[in-house]
Amino acid sequence: MEYSYLTDIDDLEEGDVVVVPTNDSYSIGYFSRYTANKQHIKNATKLIVEKVDIKAYETKIFLGI
Repeated sequence: MEYSYLTDIDDLEEGDVVVVPTNDSYSIGYFSRYTANKQHIKNATKLIVEKVDIKAYETKIFLGI
């Protein structure tokens, strides 16, 4: 399923893990692409919360933190 979200994060790449709001909580999603499509922009009513720093997480796991 594909959803449209607004964002002010300008360095997202395809496949980046992002936190997004849902109806009553939050969820993770995978960034697909930026768009200039007016209909997609019109459909986007929620903002991406943040990009998940997977590399930092993996480093913590590797270091046993």
